[in-house]
Amino acid sequence: MLIQNNRFQNFSYCLRFGVVLLATSVVAGLGGILLHEFLEVVEKVVLGHGEEAKALAVSQRQFILIVLAGCISAVIWYVLQRKNRQIISVKAQVKAETVEAERPVLLIHLANIFLQVASVGAGSPIGKEGAPRELGALGAGRLSDRFQLSLPDRSLAIICGASAGLAAVYQVPIASIFFAFETLGLGLSFLNILWVTLTTYLASLVAGLVISDAPLYQAGQVSLNLETCVLAIFLAALITPLAHIFRRLTQKAQAGKETHQAILWKLPLTFLLLASFALYFPEILGNGGALAQAVFDGMAVSYAIPILIIKACLVLLTLKNGAYGGTLTPSFSMGAVLGFLFAVLCQLAFPDISMNSAMLIGSSVFLAITMNAPLTAVGLVVSFTGQNLQALPVLLIAVAVAVCINSIFKRIERNFYVNPYRSQTRRNRR
Repeated sequence: MLIQNNRFQNFSYCLRFGVVLLATSVVAGLGGILLHEFLEVVEKVVLGHGEEAKALAVSQRQFILIVLAGCISAVIWYVLQRKNRQIISVKAQVKAETVEAERPVLLIHLANIFLQVASVGAGSPIGKEGAPRELGALGAGRLSDRFQLSLPDRSLAIICGASAGLAAVYQVPIASIFFAFETLGLGLSFLNILWVTLTTYLASLVAGLVISDAPLYQAGQVSLNLETCVLAIFLAALITPLAHIFRRLTQKAQAGKETHQAILWKLPLTFLLLASFALYFPEILGNGGALAQAVFDGMAVSYAIPILIIKACLVLLTLKNGAYGGTLTPSFSMGAVLGFLFAVLCQLAFPDISMNSAMLIGSSVFLAITMNAPLTAVGLVVSFTGQNLQALPVLLIAVAVAVCINSIFKRIERNFYVNPYRSQTRRNRR
């Protein structure tokens, strides 16, 4: 009788676990649709066009609305974080040692999620991908608590929810599977692969009822030949140090994010700066999609250099001065611009190299380093631009070289910070 009861309990728990993952997929898919439509509405109200349209010159009305959006965002984020209330990241929820330790406050996190999307729609230069991930994770956590899952299974459901959210809003289920293991630290096992695959694909199918799975950007195909493979190694060596520096600066900006009263003037000032630069460089507005498509369509070197520097600085300033969001699509676009600029230099010696290949290699390398997720980066670039399988060897070579170079930089950094301390300790002992 005891054995039968145990079997019933195990079956009941497995059923609850399955219901949580199924419901999480639906929540992530429907949430992806809701955020996608909400973004479109805000973009058309503030900027006058959707995400798919080419960036146009900023009018006086749009200038005022962008600055006003910065003011409103600053006030709301300040209110959300008053009285020591925290906005809890997905990684913190996954690593929580108890259910109560890192349990997000529902209304605060929902407001933060929609505010992220609204600010990007109003021109904020950071990425929108954080919102669907957080919405999927929030839904998974609440469902796990409702169905009384164990803490390890709750963490697994949150990872599945975050990956499903990313898959839904961008229609990138394969890249989202890699994301769960590379970025969110899910342990590699057959069952984990199965659960993540089911949730991401189901969420993509649900969101696909509204969100198109067509490539986000119109770009040429990566050429598969010896020249392009050599170009991939060369570009990886040049772009990796810049991506490494940008990742470090981004981490510092987010770690020192303004949450107190100073956000009330720092963030509006950042949006004022953003709107001012957008008068001359409208492609800097938004999450980077306009910039990426502009460089794929053709861009002058004299225009690409300043817009790259301005975009990078504004991303860092926006994150530092209180805004929440990601760096996925900004990194994609900045990597494409870097690939273009370095390819122009290469063409002086090798005029036949593929410019399209160079830009996509640049995006893959920059994303691989800033996300610390090489396979996810390749999957995103392939999905975003509709690449054929022939692109995989070239892009994989590029990110493999980038990861090797980046590991060398990390080792140098560790030695730089550790050795001075050891030397000082030895002098003190003497």
